[in-house]
Amino acid sequence: MVNILLACGSGIATSTAVAAKIKDLLNDNGYSGKFNITTCSIADAVGKSASADLVIATTVKPGGIDCPFISGIPFLTGMGRASAEKQVLDFMAQNA
Repeated sequence: MVNILLACGSGIATSTAVAAKIKDLLNDNGYSGKFNITTCSIADAVGKSASADLVIATTVKPGGIDCPFISGIPFLTGMGRASAEKQVLDFMAQNA
């Protein structure tokens, strides 16, 4: 099981929207049941990253993240989304 931490400024709105897009992406690519997504604020992400396999955030990467990091901004703006999706799928291919 791959544990994905999805963070935004407050841990409520933006992270929830991006989490839905990541979930659809992963399910559509055969990873159903192989991941768990938890949302949180970026302030909480540093401490929680030690128990995560991947952090995706809609903010700038803070110092102290203890696992791989992917920017979630393309899932909001659409700019660079294909590249971000490829990063997520590549990570899953290596870790699921």
